[in-house]
Amino acid sequence: MGIGAATLALVALAVIGWLAFLVRNTRVRRRRDVPPPNLTPYLTDDDLETRRLDRVLLAALVAVAVIAIVMPIYYLNETRRQEAATDRFDEIAVERGHEWFIEYQCGNCHGADGSGGGAAYVEARSGLDTTWAAPSLNDVLYRYTEDETRYWLVYGRPGSPMPAWGTAGGGPLNTQQIDELLAYLDSIQLPQSEVLAAVDGRVERDIVRLGGADEQVAAVVAAQEAEIAALEAVPAQYDALGDLPKRLESILTDPASCTDRSAEILTNPCSGTAADTDRDGLSDVAETALDDLVAEVVAGAPASDARSTIEKISFDPAKAFTTSEGSTPVPDLDNARVLVTDLGTIERDLRLTTQNLDKLLPAAQAGLAAVITAQEQRLYAIDIVTLAAEAFDGNVTQAQRAVGLYNAYCARCHTAGYSAGIAFTQDAGSGAMGPSLREGRAVVQFPDIADHYDFVVKGSSNGAQYGVNGIGRGWMPGFGAMLSGDDIMLIVRFERTLR
Repeated sequence: MGIGAATLALVALAVIGWLAFLVRNTRVRRRRDVPPPNLTPYLTDDDLETRRLDRVLLAALVAVAVIAIVMPIYYLNETRRQEAATDRFDEIAVERGHEWFIEYQCGNCHGADGSGGGAAYVEARSGLDTTWAAPSLNDVLYRYTEDETRYWLVYGRPGSPMPAWGTAGGGPLNTQQIDELLAYLDSIQLPQSEVLAAVDGRVERDIVRLGGADEQVAAVVAAQEAEIAALEAVPAQYDALGDLPKRLESILTDPASCTDRSAEILTNPCSGTAADTDRDGLSDVAETALDDLVAEVVAGAPASDARSTIEKISFDPAKAFTTSEGSTPVPDLDNARVLVTDLGTIERDLRLTTQNLDKLLPAAQAGLAAVITAQEQRLYAIDIVTLAAEAFDGNVTQAQRAVGLYNAYCARCHTAGYSAGIAFTQDAGSGAMGPSLREGRAVVQFPDIADHYDFVVKGSSNGAQYGVNGIGRGWMPGFGAMLSGDDIMLIVRFERTLR
């Protein structure tokens, strides 16, 4: 309890005591022998004007003194109390925002600490599964204002894995929850010195990414070719493995090999009397047969989580436990249950793939054609030497840094396919969520390079004009708090070369 609250409590007690005193001293005691008030002599003038009046005046003086002392103390403490309450309110908002961050799995894409990550996504042009680069959130308020960040949280980013989270955009979070999530994001913002210090590392990563682009695309082509080969192999694998679930059922329930406990796995009765040496609920005959069945699955099933689990299983008629997970002994009967479940998963996947192969195979082949085309066209490539000669007075180092800066900070919005990976990246500045910068549009929009520079520094504001007839929506972030003036000018010079 604060000083002000304690003082108020004392004042309240004093007032209550004073009222009790007045009531006690003015109340008429009812007795049978007490004459009526009009026949009872009252107090003398000496009693009224000396002792009684003195007590009343003294009590009033004490009350006034208490109030005169208490009120300044309360006043002086109230500002601090209000500030403490506000701080605690903000702390609660951050705590609840962190709860929403965890509950709605924001860290799965943006990193547990908000430093960025990736999200599974189907690339629209090729139809291939890829990992979409999710931006960092621990520096987002250096790029966007709080209101602009709220917009992205509420409405998401169509055309990317970022869904709408606010109720206005069709998401699950109300206005208060969005505000709390914003409070948490604000609490994890890096110091500006760290944001500035991270620039060189981000630029270097994007330069290395661009330098190894051909190898990355070749890897995607090879992976897609392997995917097609795997699809083509599925019918034969299904023919070879399709009857294994029935064989497994027979091993666990047939009178020649079952026990009461093994048959319970499939909720069937068992009328057999097969020997169970290690008394683990699986007969000796069943354990030998199950070990052979596991070997068939491992040899014939395609790679999957289910097959990886089955690979760790083994059975020995002389042992009731199998060390299949590190040093943890697993009961053989538990392994049999896992085998039933995961073998069923393998059979189901093979069956469904075989039934839908007429759709899956053409889609995979179309995806392969798309990445082969990307490999041939090399739209992701940038001729640094030519760029240096055209816009950087032959300075290759500056040209290379300009490209690295653009890719690290601008390409996500202004280069189609960039976030989906090198194999899906189109021409630099081809346009995505942000407008295309090609065909000299940056120069058309900003005839004066100083205006272009100023726009990159400050970003756009909703409804505010920029350049020649440009009307902002608040979508263009400002990079003045994240990048040096020299780096921003490098970006501007690069963007003005795009044709």
